[in-house]
Amino acid sequence: MTLTLPFLATVCRKNAAGSCRRACAGTASLGSRIVTLNQRLVGCVTPCAPSGSQASPGPFAARSGLRALPKGLWAVKRRLAILWLAASVVSCSADSQQTYLQCLTNFETYAETVWHPANYPGAPGDAGYWGDGGSSGNGGIRGNSGVAVAYAVLAAALPDDPNTPIRLAHLRQALDYDAATHVTGTNHCVDGHPWGWSSASSTDWQTPLWAASMGLACLLVQNQLPAATVQGVQRVVASEAAHRAGIPPGSGYVGDTKAEENAWDSNILALGAAWLNSNSNAPRWLIAAKKYLANTYTVANTRGDPLTSWLTTVNLFPSFALENHGFYHPTYEMVAGMSLGDSLLMARLANPAVATELQPFAEHNVLAVWTNNLDDMLMDSGEFAYPSGLDWELHDYEQNSYLAWMAAHFDQPLARWADDRLSQLVRQRQRVNGNGMFVGPSVNRGSGDPFFREAVEARRTAIAWLQMTHADFPTGPTETPGPNLAYFPDVDIIAQRSASGFFGISFGPRVMAILEPSVPAGGFPSNLFLTTPRSPGMIGLGALGTPTGAQLVKFATNAAGFDAQFTLQNGTNGSTEVYVKSTGQSVGIVELPRSAAGAAAHAAGSFTVGIENDPLTGGSRLLEWSGGSATVAAMSGMARAITNDWICVAGRYGMAAGPAGYFSYKAPTGYNRAGAAEDTLQFVEQTALGARYAVWFPAETAAQTASNANLIHWTVSGTNVTLAFPGPHGNVFIGTAPVRPEIRRVSAAGTNLLWSGAGGAAAAVYFILSSTNPAVPMLEWNLVGAGSFDTNGNFAVTNGFEDGAPQRFYAIGIP
Repeated sequence: MTLTLPFLATVCRKNAAGSCRRACAGTASLGSRIVTLNQRLVGCVTPCAPSGSQASPGPFAARSGLRALPKGLWAVKRRLAILWLAASVVSCSADSQQTYLQCLTNFETYAETVWHPANYPGAPGDAGYWGDGGSSGNGGIRGNSGVAVAYAVLAAALPDDPNTPIRLAHLRQALDYDAATHVTGTNHCVDGHPWGWSSASSTDWQTPLWAASMGLACLLVQNQLPAATVQGVQRVVASEAAHRAGIPPGSGYVGDTKAEENAWDSNILALGAAWLNSNSNAPRWLIAAKKYLANTYTVANTRGDPLTSWLTTVNLFPSFALENHGFYHPTYEMVAGMSLGDSLLMARLANPAVATELQPFAEHNVLAVWTNNLDDMLMDSGEFAYPSGLDWELHDYEQNSYLAWMAAHFDQPLARWADDRLSQLVRQRQRVNGNGMFVGPSVNRGSGDPFFREAVEARRTAIAWLQMTHADFPTGPTETPGPNLAYFPDVDIIAQRSASGFFGISFGPRVMAILEPSVPAGGFPSNLFLTTPRSPGMIGLGALGTPTGAQLVKFATNAAGFDAQFTLQNGTNGSTEVYVKSTGQSVGIVELPRSAAGAAAHAAGSFTVGIENDPLTGGSRLLEWSGGSATVAAMSGMARAITNDWICVAGRYGMAAGPAGYFSYKAPTGYNRAGAAEDTLQFVEQTALGARYAVWFPAETAAQTASNANLIHWTVSGTNVTLAFPGPHGNVFIGTAPVRPEIRRVSAAGTNLLWSGAGGAAAAVYFILSSTNPAVPMLEWNLVGAGSFDTNGNFAVTNGFEDGAPQRFYAIGIP
């Protein structure tokens, strides 16, 4: 008899005393990492044509790729399908500038509802504040100063507007409040504490940002403010700059970057050095500003870096990726670059000569981060993707000032396209809210004070307007996002952008996957978003519970995407093998759960997807399946169980799953994540610990999904499962995935040895093998029994033994 044994199950070693223990367990490993492909081919773009002329696209040309990585680290960044015209050459205008100004005037309606005269005991005279006025937290001085920047931009941009006098009055009162309640002033905030670097109630690594905002607001309209107000603000700026100059820039990149702290702390130093250049401390502030700017975007490899002598930190991974709050975080990567642009802008407005000296420091590695990382995360909506999830507001669009800087200062065509797109999204969300708010009632899951998020977005929208107003490149070419594949092994991210949408996998501190379909024709700006960056979700969930860790076993590119294999840990419950194939048009996933000894499977869905369903996304979601449909109203609490092998959401998100089970769809009763209401779509498999699959067809209709589902083939043969599903050019396959039975529990009962396990194919035959010598080839082991797996792939075996008998090893084999 010949036995095929592609995987040796756990072997139980029985000794003479009758006790058992595991002797070995084989695991796969990534034998060789992927070399750098570094192919980044895009369409070459030409400058904007003069009005009335016709411009033609230039020839295709190579664009610079990844910086060389230290030995032992590899990265893959590939532009796919290069025969597409990436450049959209148009006669460009800064339309976003006017849109942002409109957004600020709309925001003013809301801002006036949160304006408070300072009339508490001991308050500064004739002062006021937006928000809560506190000495700490985002809704206090930070929020007040942020709104002050927005009002200053409105006053500067619209000097003849009838509302300008009240804007200037509130701005002056807000600045007087900030100055008087600083540690250098004579008053306390409404909460009874001063704010500033030496206050116990506020942190000194944040107060430079707050003080720089009030300084920028004052600088923009200082000729229209009383001298005492300007002097008070400058006193605060000088105090905060002096303190910050005595502290070296922070360093750290694993889990908790210091990039964004260094960047926004540079604001006060750049502003102080430029605006207060006659101050005796200004030369010291200038040197400190250079250090903070240069040490924001830093990597370990400084070979060839013209600022090497200034660098003392490492705040980014070798691929220029960034982690914060414990995971890969595009938001904080963007914030760091945005704040560098803010610092240079402040210096330019105050003193162009100082700004010229600071410029190379403010530009340090900014383009490297953009071209090697952040531009890979842009979706066709204009929003960033978050393949590791998001712990701030979803769709708050606070990257607008970053994109404006990348477009206006670096003349980046993709950033210019995204800047225009994002300005319209900011305006659209205000239309949905209807009261001037940028983010709206979804902040903090629909509870709490939304002011702090509104203030942050007001400040960044105002700075986006300033970046365009003072642009080095006010017009230029635009470029839409094209097909792209990026793999960042240092932060455990795989991301693919295609004509069908964006697919990302995170297998680091956060284990999850996200698939967002492309924007439908005519869907911009009101019908863009469908899925949410749900953590955990899409991979590794099910009867074994939430994934707690992951290991990449294999990764390879294919004709239009990639193939990957992972081993996920599900805490103490066991592990899940995950096989992924992305074709750019469809995504297939096979999962093989492996429960630990004694772990009990519980009923739970897998392949879980977050579906955004709230007023911003239309207020309802259409579900379609074979022979039926239903409309789920936003935040209705509605739940549906759909026994079918496919489902389509909103007419553009197809999903098929099997081999047997049903789809579960449930809406919450309110906002259940910051920035959105998230419905849950998942597949509940009939066999909790059996092999399972799912295939997604993003950007495809219900009819297309039904047709594709009929072409899916799922087979279980002996030790393997195989999934075939439609790709761009016919069916593609997820290579045979071994169904691996494992011995998971062993015990002795009298003269019997009891052992059991799982991981087999339902009703398939297994053989029991035994040997006194585990070193001999498996084909020489003795066949001592046989049986059949139950419907869940489990098995149980009882063998007799005698005390004093030679130790013996057992294994499970599959024909």
